[in-house]
Amino acid sequence: MKRIRVIFTSDVHGYFYPTDYADRTKKAKGLLHIAQYFHKDGNTMILDGGDILQGSPFSYYSQMNKNPEVAAELMNEAGYDVVTIGNHDFNYGSQYLSNYLDHLNAVCVCENCTDKETGESLFPWKVFQMENGIRVGVVGAVTDFINLWEKAENLGEMQIESVYECVAKAYDEVKKQSDFTICLYHGGMECDIDTEEILERSGENVGYKICKNLGFDLLLTGHQHMPIAGRKIHGTYVVQNMCNADTYQEIEIEFDTEVKIQSKMVSASELPLQEMELPFSEVESEVQNWLDSVVGHIPEALYPEDHLKMALDGSKLADFINEAQLAYTGAEISCTGLANRVHGLSKEVKVRDVLLTYPFPNTLVVMEITGKILKEALERTAEYFTVKDGSVQISERFLKPKEEHYNFDFYKGITYKIDYNKPIGERISEIQVHEQPLDSEKRYRICMNNYRASGAGGYEMYTEGKVIKQYGKDMFEVLLEYITNLKM
Repeated sequence: MKRIRVIFTSDVHGYFYPTDYADRTKKAKGLLHIAQYFHKDGNTMILDGGDILQGSPFSYYSQMNKNPEVAAELMNEAGYDVVTIGNHDFNYGSQYLSNYLDHLNAVCVCENCTDKETGESLFPWKVFQMENGIRVGVVGAVTDFINLWEKAENLGEMQIESVYECVAKAYDEVKKQSDFTICLYHGGMECDIDTEEILERSGENVGYKICKNLGFDLLLTGHQHMPIAGRKIHGTYVVQNMCNADTYQEIEIEFDTEVKIQSKMVSASELPLQEMELPFSEVESEVQNWLDSVVGHIPEALYPEDHLKMALDGSKLADFINEAQLAYTGAEISCTGLANRVHGLSKEVKVRDVLLTYPFPNTLVVMEITGKILKEALERTAEYFTVKDGSVQISERFLKPKEEHYNFDFYKGITYKIDYNKPIGERISEIQVHEQPLDSEKRYRICMNNYRASGAGGYEMYTEGKVIKQYGKDMFEVLLEYITNLKM
């Protein structure tokens, strides 16, 4: 009987070292920590599902220094055979991504990433022969919502086509040449994985559709940061990891009269932390020193509270970010979301405080919108709430199939009332803009990040507005500048 092993990571987001960057303390986490336990041999494949280049202070420091090669060398150190591309891997531009891939030993497969001129896949499927002769075919793909989220210039000469169409076409070919087929997909499940109830019809995630209509043996999903320990859906075995290298999947496949698959999701925190010299540790030290540098001072510490409490009662931290956006752009109104995990700002603000409080690679956009559009946006924000047993709670549509607290927006420059018991779309009333009643026909200038301005997160109404100005400076830099210049 023949066996192969698959080691799978995804959504590492630049967390290579044993730290969460909240401080300098070493913790049992990070890619280099878990990679010590991969135990690769000739019948083992190590695969990654994308979103390597953005997300951590280390990643931001690397792009500041235009050095994606370090990330590639760290992936090489971990022994990767195959990777696909994540949507955040485009955040620093196509050249940065290309430099990373050029220095990577692993093969990149991403079927729906095509050449603009020829339409051919730039990273087509590939068949790998294991030491024991088993042929493993791997098809990669990245969520095609990149076309909605990403700046066109960051894609360069690449274009992102339909995940399902490209994967389906590739599957028909790869299955002819393989004993075992894998879809390495930077996207997730559009359904509740327990009930298989469809929760999302936008097309951002099509994992369930792939399982239902195609015949891959193994679907390695990502993007949602939702732990799936391993289960079969319509005959396809599916797994998914948490983000930031907090988990990895170890999958064993036996080839006998039938193919048997079993897996375990390994938590980084459960693995002993080994004291050893890690590659490029001098760069990591530079990052930690930079993070400890003081930016400036603010009147009071601004720390997050429970997501529901902040949404109900307001957030001084979100107010501060909105104030910075208004000061930078001169708009009338500002909106911002907070990450699923927020660090907060101490009175003496350090670089690490800012990076861990605003981890998104966003820039600012000023739009001109009507009062009608603003009302629709507020109604979308109000969908965050539901009422159960007489108490206000967070709606499951912001929790499943993945947590999306960042799609609740906090506003500055307006006030409004909300009735949580009213139907969706009818909850907002008494809107005032700078103490004046909202005029549905009047046009207002609002600033927001480029992600929201694209209509992402259910805010399609913003695509009807007019873009007045787009700023090139990263929001991290905007906040640094604002705090540095703050008069105490």
